[in-house]
Amino acid sequence: MATDRRPAAASYAPQLDGLRTAAVTAVAWSHWLPAWQFGLPLGAGVHLFFVLSGFLITRILLGLREAPDRRTAIGRFYLRRALRLFPAFYVVVAVAWLADVPLTRDTWPWHATYLSNLYIAERAQWQGHLSHFWSLAVEEQFYVLWPWLVIWTPSRALGPVIALTALSGPLAHLVAAAAGLGEPFWALVPLGSADSLGLGAWIAWRAWASPVADAGPWARALAVGLTGWTALAVWEATGHVPESVAVWRQFLQGLVFVWVVQRAVAGFGGWAGSLLANRAVVAVGRISYGVYLVHAFAPMAVDVAARAVGVVDPAALAPGLRAALSAAMSVALAAALWRLVEAPAHRLKARL
Repeated sequence: MATDRRPAAASYAPQLDGLRTAAVTAVAWSHWLPAWQFGLPLGAGVHLFFVLSGFLITRILLGLREAPDRRTAIGRFYLRRALRLFPAFYVVVAVAWLADVPLTRDTWPWHATYLSNLYIAERAQWQGHLSHFWSLAVEEQFYVLWPWLVIWTPSRALGPVIALTALSGPLAHLVAAAAGLGEPFWALVPLGSADSLGLGAWIAWRAWASPVADAGPWARALAVGLTGWTALAVWEATGHVPESVAVWRQFLQGLVFVWVVQRAVAGFGGWAGSLLANRAVVAVGRISYGVYLVHAFAPMAVDVAARAVGVVDPAALAPGLRAALSAAMSVALAAALWRLVEAPAHRLKARL
């Protein structure tokens, strides 16, 4: 195999940044305006993030398979990931602790050790402004094992390993449901999102194993995913869907996201490409990690700012206005986080 079949970063980064903006906007919308989702599964934006992450991280790891010393390469990978994720995350956790955000001082060790998902799953209760940390914990736990699998699995077995990873998501859901563990458990452990992460990895593996462009697999993924996802939605609207069928919803969503991510890698044309490559959209995408970290706290910051300018009851503001202010606050806080914390860490990471 060629030592590096990865596409040049400049060929896809702008549109993937645009997808990040779409994903974080969907997640934030679902939290700020839960009554205004118009039947759309906006919360699935977090699984678009997982597909993106599975693709990008696996792409990096496939390149490390040719490293002269794989163990050293894995060590560098972990160090670079730590520099990318930890500084901003721990700053946000520390500020939440100092500001005495509800539940933070009682639960911060769980969040600081990336065990938020297990804490929430064990109690079957969301943790207010800290609830969104579950997805960050899932990714960190998944990537404890994933580099070793991708780098050390023999080439012929790598495709089946990635396929089994993607299928383990719905299968884990079935086992958990049969054991009576319920949604709060299977939805929050790494296996519960392995379908999205594994499907993202499949995009990277296909480009690595079959460098000749072939649109067939992506078109089939879209057809199966969109048909199945739509059929489930209609079924749910007209009657009860058996658990054995419902557990495939996330996998079907992931197939749709596979097509979306792969098309963004190749480059959308027309209005979609123009939107995803728009400078403002790309700019938000580049700081989307910070936006995701702070978006759940933004309404609190808006309330503080509103009271400072004389608004007696910020909660009485129109929901749309409050959400718009929360969006502006999220971007402002994320921009500051990028400039003061993330950018210096990126410069250090670049030296490695």
